[in-house]
Amino acid sequence: MLMRRLTVVLTSALALVLSGCGTQSSGSPPRRLAESFSELIDSYLSHPASNDFEREVFERARATGRIDQADYDEAFSRYTHCMASGGKPITIKRLPNGLYWEGNVTVYPGESSEQVENLALNCARISKGFIPEAYGIQQENRELTGDPFEVAYRCLERSDLVPQGYSAKQFAKGFREPKVGGGSSLDDMPFDFKSDEVQACLVGANMSVAVQ
Repeated sequence: MLMRRLTVVLTSALALVLSGCGTQSSGSPPRRLAESFSELIDSYLSHPASNDFEREVFERARATGRIDQADYDEAFSRYTHCMASGGKPITIKRLPNGLYWEGNVTVYPGESSEQVENLALNCARISKGFIPEAYGIQQENRELTGDPFEVAYRCLERSDLVPQGYSAKQFAKGFREPKVGGGSSLDDMPFDFKSDEVQACLVGANMSVAVQ
């Protein structure tokens, strides 16, 4: 069994679109995150929880039309420094599309997962904030599609990682539905989740698959 744990991260902008302010009828086209990337940046700037560094980055992005790789790198540098200072150093790896894959944080005997999670959440809040989410959208979701499964599938398709005849519907079903007879449907998906190219597409869709 390859997969042991799946975490699908729907960050705030994605969750907002998926939950919506109303009900989306079956068969209707997925809502977009925003009408334009500039509008999306404005939504981050107006968020009350954004930190000073975030606002600086998003102000620059509003002026130039994009988030610089250097700002994205700095956000992760601040985050990893915060985690290390809290006694929980983490491993990150740059993927082919410039995004970072973040390794799991080890919980040792005597520690609670809640303590570790609170540290990670606090470090993210004061350092990277919404910058990784916004940069992932910029890199892999230029259409501002509201469905993360569709975003990931399109990326896999562009990279020739999708087998012939394998549809976006099948891809989403593998994440959403349990395997008949027990176990994870991910085990039967035709991808090597350890591949940097596959992980790049998932991170670009603000999703995360932990491989043990």
